[in-house]
Amino acid sequence: MYHKTFEELTKDELYALAKLRQQVFIVEQNSIYCDLDDCDQEAIHYMECDPQDRLIAYARYRKVSQLDEVKIERVVLAAQARGLGLGKSLIVTMLQDIQLEYPVAKITLSSQIDASEFYQRLGFVEFGEVYDDGGIMHVGMVYMP
Repeated sequence: MYHKTFEELTKDELYALAKLRQQVFIVEQNSIYCDLDDCDQEAIHYMECDPQDRLIAYARYRKVSQLDEVKIERVVLAAQARGLGLGKSLIVTMLQDIQLEYPVAKITLSSQIDASEFYQRLGFVEFGEVYDDGGIMHVGMVYMP
């Protein structure tokens, strides 16, 4: 697993992460929304590739200065990578890095309802109301180790 700033991403990596996000979030989950949200440029991007160098796990985080908050976003695994522990490894690695870089910042994410138990096992708790995001119900979560 490795991470890069937007400026460090190669064209192929940027294409691969956009393709994976589109394949899962828009096509597989049938959620019509604008995935390219102008936040990639300020994010740190985490990626894991398979032995054939295909992107199979991805997430990003970004610091929201005005809120003193770090948001984990766009957590996605390719279908063939699910159930192998890559999601847990991805989030744990990101949490460690975020806490080193921003030790006092609140860490949040927006979870699809079906994934909220996964995040709870990693130390997140739900906050706020359940809401519809692109036709999929989500809930806010905050890291409370």
